[in-house]
Amino acid sequence: MPNMDWVDSVNTGGDNGYFKIQEGDNKIQLLSHLAPYALKWNGSRYVPAEDGEEGVSHKGVGWVLQDGVIKNATLPYTVVRAIKDLMQDEDYAFSEFPMPRLINIKAKNAGTKEVEYSVVPSPKETEVSEEILAQLKEKLSPEEFVEKMRAKEKTEVSQDVKPEDIPF
Repeated sequence: MPNMDWVDSVNTGGDNGYFKIQEGDNKIQLLSHLAPYALKWNGSRYVPAEDGEEGVSHKGVGWVLQDGVIKNATLPYTVVRAIKDLMQDEDYAFSEFPMPRLINIKAKNAGTKEVEYSVVPSPKETEVSEEILAQLKEKLSPEEFVEKMRAKEKTEVSQDVKPEDIPF
């Protein structure tokens, strides 16, 4: 009978280094601060919002550690607010990154507009390895990553417009 162990070792691209909140438990360690990223719904998808626009959804962009892998995360405002509250909590306070403990982002109805999040900190502190810290230094800052996402969106939008779509 052929051995199928190779299947477990193939990297198919998967999440490509992006953290996405799934239904249930999502255990991560926040490695960096979170940069603000404002988005608005244009009728078919979320696009970067301009200063002063109404109906904006605020996110926090930064780096997290999940299952030993550094991933970029775009976290919803309710999760960012809960993390900010932990920073000032008597029992869990911290001011430096990486965050000194894991957090569990529990999601109910993930992927829907009715999603509910709760953020539960681990009671024990967790150190980040020197190897992970060295890898993190090679990454863009959260602000640089936001600018990269904004530039990518502008490029995609400009490529969506075809000369025949212009009415003059």
